[in-house]
Amino acid sequence: MLESPGVLAETPTTPGPAPASLDVLSDVLRVVRLSGAVLFRCEFSVPWAVFTPGSAELPRLLLPGAKQLMLFHLVAEGRCWIGLGGREPLQLETGDIVVFPYGDAHVISSDPALEPVPLTSLLGVAMQGQGMPVCVTGGGGGVTRFVCGFLHCDELLFNPLCKALPPVIHARTEGEPAMSFLAATVRQTISEAGAAQPGNTCLLSRLSELMFIAVLRRHIAGLPPGAVGWLAALSDPVVGRALQLMHANPAYPWTVDGLARKCGTSRSLLAARFKALLGQPPMRYLACWRLQLAAEMLRDGAHGIAAIAARTGYDSEPAFNRAFKRYAGEPPAAWRAKTLAMTAGRR
Repeated sequence: MLESPGVLAETPTTPGPAPASLDVLSDVLRVVRLSGAVLFRCEFSVPWAVFTPGSAELPRLLLPGAKQLMLFHLVAEGRCWIGLGGREPLQLETGDIVVFPYGDAHVISSDPALEPVPLTSLLGVAMQGQGMPVCVTGGGGGVTRFVCGFLHCDELLFNPLCKALPPVIHARTEGEPAMSFLAATVRQTISEAGAAQPGNTCLLSRLSELMFIAVLRRHIAGLPPGAVGWLAALSDPVVGRALQLMHANPAYPWTVDGLARKCGTSRSLLAARFKALLGQPPMRYLACWRLQLAAEMLRDGAHGIAAIAARTGYDSEPAFNRAFKRYAGEPPAAWRAKTLAMTAGRR
C-alpha cells in the first residue's frame, strides 16, 4: 500500500524483483521526449541589444501549440552579455552555451546599459527569406554570431527533471580538449548551422538534443556539496539508489521498509534523506512517477486502460481510474481523448 495520503492509496500488483541498477536520468529523458530544432542564426554588430520574450509568448512565436520550450543560445563568434530578471549580467564568449529551461524572458547585448529591440521584430523580417532565418541588427561595429534554437518537451503531469533545473544554465567549451564531447558537438552545430546540405535540419535537431544532455551532465557534475533537488539526489548514495530501484521497476509493490533494506540503510534515514533532497516522501514520488508512466502510455494509444493499469502497478482498472483522476483531474479515457485530439490539432 502506498504511503502517500491523497495521491495514491491503491494496492499495486507484484511483478518480479527490480534490476540492480538503472540510469534514472536517461529514464526521465525518455519520458520527457525532448525534440530539438535549431531555428535561426543571429548576426549582431556593436552596439546592439535584443530582448527575447518569455514562455508565454515563445511557443506562439516559435512552435504554435507547444506547452514548454527550452531556449538556447550558442555563441559561434564574439562575445556578449546575458541579462535575466534581476540577476547579475552573465558574460558569454565564443563557444559558450546558455540554456533557459523555462524559456524565461532575457536580454542579450553588447552592453547591458543599452535599450533592447524585440527579437520578434527581427524574426519577422528574417523568416521572410529562404533557408535558415538570419536575424541582423546593430550599429556596424564588431560582430557577434549566434546559433539559436529550442528544445521542446512534452507537457507532463510530473516532470522531475524540468522542475529541478535552474532558470539559466551556462557552459563554456573554449579551450577544452578536442575530444571533449560537448566541445565537439558545439563545433559541429556551428558548422551545420552555416551549411545547406541534405538532412541538415534533422541533424541540427539531433545535435541540439545531444548538446542539451551534455550541458545537463556537466551541470550535475558541478553541483556543490550540500545541493538539494532531483539532480542532486541522483548522486546521493542513499536516495540515488532508491530512485534507481523505483525507476527500474515502478510497478513493484515498494514500501519504505523494502526500499531501505535494498539500499542498506534504515527506514528513518531513507525517509529523512528523501525529504531533505526532494521535499517529499519516497512513496509520493513513486505514486507520481507511476502516473506519469501511465500518462505516457495513454498518450501513445497502444494499450487499453486495463493493460496500462497492470503495467503501472495497479491491481484493478477501477483503482487506476480513481488514482489517475485524483492526480490529473479527469479519468484516463477522457484524458487520453483530449490529449490525442490536441496532438492531432498541432499536426
